[in-house]
Amino acid sequence: MPQNTPLTRDIKDKIRGNVTIVGIGNIMRGDDGLGPKLIELLRTEKVNAKLFDCGTAPENYAIPILATSADTIIFIDAAEMGRSPGEIAVLGLEDISNVSFSTHSPSPRLFVDLLKTGKEDINVFFISIQPKSTSLGAHLSGEVMASLDMVKSALVETLV
Repeated sequence: MPQNTPLTRDIKDKIRGNVTIVGIGNIMRGDDGLGPKLIELLRTEKVNAKLFDCGTAPENYAIPILATSADTIIFIDAAEMGRSPGEIAVLGLEDISNVSFSTHSPSPRLFVDLLKTGKEDINVFFISIQPKSTSLGAHLSGEVMASLDMVKSALVETLV
């Protein structure tokens, strides 16, 4: 049943055209693995989007991502934002300089700049979740799993 939450409305307002969703993160580092986990969850749904689990090296997927002819690229990643664990933020490019995506390099901004080279009109935004723990060997926290369920629901509702 449609939820029409503020998160769903925020995502709907930002999407245009063909969508590609890029999950970033290290599954061996607890909540940092939320990007790949969301891609795994979305693969069980019928979303109208191309899905990429890029792990910790999204730059290795630049050519396949560009080959999707996406109008909108949504990055899903854990981000240290100084908020409560599990808190969700929908961030534009102008917002990502204020957060830390510490477990991968180069920065997501450099990767976005690479994707936008010659395709400046690509619409890009991030859905980030504040991690609780990114310790090696940790599991996804309950707070982050609950947030992933909300993000998944919002994306499924938006992209059916």
